[in-house]
Amino acid sequence: MTSTTALHTLTTRHAAFADRKLGLDLTRGKPNSEQLALSESLDGILDGDFHDAHGTDLRNYGGTVAGIAELGSWLMDVPPANVLAGGNASLELMWHVVSLLHQFGIDGPESAWRHRAAPRILCPVPGYDRHFALTERMGIEMVPVPMTDDGPDMDVVEELVATDPDVVGMWCVPKYSNPTGVVFSADVVDRIARLGRRAGPHFRVLWDNAYAVHDLTDRPPVLSPIWQACMRHDTLDSIIHFASTSKITLAGGGVAFVGASAANL
Repeated sequence: MTSTTALHTLTTRHAAFADRKLGLDLTRGKPNSEQLALSESLDGILDGDFHDAHGTDLRNYGGTVAGIAELGSWLMDVPPANVLAGGNASLELMWHVVSLLHQFGIDGPESAWRHRAAPRILCPVPGYDRHFALTERMGIEMVPVPMTDDGPDMDVVEELVATDPDVVGMWCVPKYSNPTGVVFSADVVDRIARLGRRAGPHFRVLWDNAYAVHDLTDRPPVLSPIWQACMRHDTLDSIIHFASTSKITLAGGGVAFVGASAANL
């Protein structure tokens, strides 16, 4: 089938769907009313005690700018000192982080991605459309990387990182990856942790562990912790973690987190 024929076939199918005027909500990760009701019994469980383990009153702004770091530490398997808490949307935090990396740079103005000749981000496909939309909006070129049953094809990733100085980062959903449900193997996690030794100092892996505790079986697959792998390879600066509680209980009342090295924070 030629590309022209394929385009015509897909356009015709799309038009047929549009003519049906379906009102379907295909938003991923958006729970229905029955799912939300599962969390209602948690209401009042704190019994008026709104303090964290250190005695900070969590109804206020918290003791530090970092917010409720302990919760993010548990979700991301990152030390509390390396966690910042934000609003309920981790995607908003990703936008801020990528904006900072692209426009201003973390290691000074000269490290900003926009100063590369043609900044590119590696995108394992199939992957998460909102990561791709964010990257497109920034004007950063996306380079597709094939997904395998163990995660991104690391032979392809390592070659691109080693040979293209304008590769500035890579998106990852390491556990139950969208939309296939792949969990990265321990070997893939270790090889991603080693990328910081191959790439330039501008390179960052955007590690979106959105489904860290969203297991549906009693014996779920275990994701190898990348923080410890980066410590082994002395590459902590190359990874920025994201997570949130938004798909755990009540989505609108969640908390999102960034986890990163001291230098990145």
